[in-house]
Amino acid sequence: MKNYYYNPANMSDYSDFSISEFNVNYQSDKLKTYLRQMGSGDNGMSVKTNSYKKLKSNNVVWGNARYSNMTRKDLRYNENLDFERIAPYVTLDSVGGDINLENYHFAGGFAKKMKRYSFGLSGSYDAQMAYRSRDPRLRNTTSDLLLSAGINYKVYRNYQVGIFGEFNKYTQNSALSFVNAVSYPIVYQSIGFGYTNYFFNNSFKTQFEEFGYKIGGQISSKNGKDFYIIGTLSSSNNVKSVYPKNSNRYYDTSDLESKISQIEAAKFINLNNNRIGLILSYNSTIRTGEEYGYTSNSDNTEVIFKRKAYKKEHYTTSIKGLYQLSQEKYTVTAIPFLSYQEVTDRRIYPFSGQKYDSYTLGLDLDLKLEINKNQVLTFQPNYAFRNVNKAINALDTNVSSGKLEWIYDDFRILTSDITTVGAMLRYDLKIQKLPSFFVSGQWTTTRIKEKNNNFVGFSLGITF
Repeated sequence: MKNYYYNPANMSDYSDFSISEFNVNYQSDKLKTYLRQMGSGDNGMSVKTNSYKKLKSNNVVWGNARYSNMTRKDLRYNENLDFERIAPYVTLDSVGGDINLENYHFAGGFAKKMKRYSFGLSGSYDAQMAYRSRDPRLRNTTSDLLLSAGINYKVYRNYQVGIFGEFNKYTQNSALSFVNAVSYPIVYQSIGFGYTNYFFNNSFKTQFEEFGYKIGGQISSKNGKDFYIIGTLSSSNNVKSVYPKNSNRYYDTSDLESKISQIEAAKFINLNNNRIGLILSYNSTIRTGEEYGYTSNSDNTEVIFKRKAYKKEHYTTSIKGLYQLSQEKYTVTAIPFLSYQEVTDRRIYPFSGQKYDSYTLGLDLDLKLEINKNQVLTFQPNYAFRNVNKAINALDTNVSSGKLEWIYDDFRILTSDITTVGAMLRYDLKIQKLPSFFVSGQWTTTRIKEKNNNFVGFSLGITF
């Protein structure tokens, strides 16, 4: 029900209990098959805390914070953060390398429930800092601010309708430098599929600025525990600017517009100790890139055109089932799911692109066992298989041999069948006069192109 709680007014009924948690985590991500612009995995430590508190007068507050310090391995053809947010308009070079990455996250909210109305307010702030201590020396920072509000109205008995909205502001600043001023790789400004903006190649400073919003509405019964229908529309525009060498200002080079629509419907039935549910959802993401053309024939660098040159469409339809058996000493939950995805990614001037569709079939299980009144064991295995039905390679080969090998390898990965198997095990223990503590471990293996990508994580924390 993650999408249901996009509306902060629904957080009044998120839980019947107040609970807080603090944990320290370690993760090791070793990828043998990976997209080069994403790197071969993040390794490092993180500290997290979250809290949900029920107050008097039907008020609730919640919040969470996180700090992580990671090493992102083998990054290449990308010198920016948040690749999926700004692609294909990244800064790249052929050398790359590991980067050190720090992430800070803070979020919180307040909700109040009255006789017929309920409302909520929430906000979050994320900041990242990345750097590399050898050539090409990267300094990159991001900030992401999100504010949201929602209101619900009870129209009849347990039925209520609601509306909500959010505002988002995002910025990213990146700079490259070289100690070796005699010999260094060419720095490119990518426009996708191996092509670059020749006019601004060897510009070392870039900036991204994005404004966005989301609006949504819902209808639900029994606070979403019986059924709900929720729909959202969101829009954002991300502007990339480049600061050329021997210049005194930034120049806009691309506008990346994103439009996302989503609808989700869920129905749940309780039969004695059994709970059955069905969730249907559809998501459409369309990203359109407009690119600027400049001339420097005169004394000034001037815009001579702006045209749409890039478009990516991503459609996902999914169905999830739910079965849960609750007994005095244990609960068993099974969530089978099936999704269908269609992706079309292309550009013009010059034309290059790719298209593929796939389905994913999987099963998530959850077993919670009360060993005694002071000990609980949780086991969560999962399995998923993705099968690609059809893939069309329309990539233009009129690029350098190194870039051609890179984009062809990306295409083979994106259109490969994928098998994922994993499990999480958690042990909770309550000691008299002390907070409850837990220890957990997670393992996931993803098989792509006959190679295994392995993720391992460990957590130690307390609940109170």
